[in-house]
Amino acid sequence: MPAPVSIVQTHVHSLRLRNGAEALVARVMTPDGVAGFGFSLGPEALPARDMAAWDALGRSRNVPLYALFGTRLRERVAIGRESPRRLREADPFELGSVESVRSVAAEEGLVLVAPNAHPWELSYCAALAATLAGEVQIAVRVQPPAPSIIVSDVPGIDIDWSLEPAVATVRWHC
Repeated sequence: MPAPVSIVQTHVHSLRLRNGAEALVARVMTPDGVAGFGFSLGPEALPARDMAAWDALGRSRNVPLYALFGTRLRERVAIGRESPRRLREADPFELGSVESVRSVAAEEGLVLVAPNAHPWELSYCAALAATLAGEVQIAVRVQPPAPSIIVSDVPGIDIDWSLEPAVATVRWHC
């Protein structure tokens, strides 16, 4: 899937999170100098780059991530430890286009998987879930940090990078 904005620079760092997991954190720069940031808790950098591009687009337009995907249909998204059996479970980083996510959610209902319940995962899933019709929730594999998450109105993805001290040590190439 092509990036939603023109990218003149991509930089990806690997870092160890406090919980011991490895994350790939990406920064992209647009031709007009807007930076966007994204992450992947898997082995591939492409989801981090794509997320950073969406973040840059939201920041450049001064709109939250969900506004790039459509109309916000909910202000809060439920978080559960297990997926309801009647809903389809999907990894939001592997579904491909927003259109494919939307069609699955409208037909079957959808559970977006944030296996680590990491705040970065939850923020991204909440922004995506906000625009999906039908029953939608976030499933985690550990004890949920809260029963639900509020969908943010901050431009871009609104990930609190300070939750992981290693991010502050990253030296981005200009």
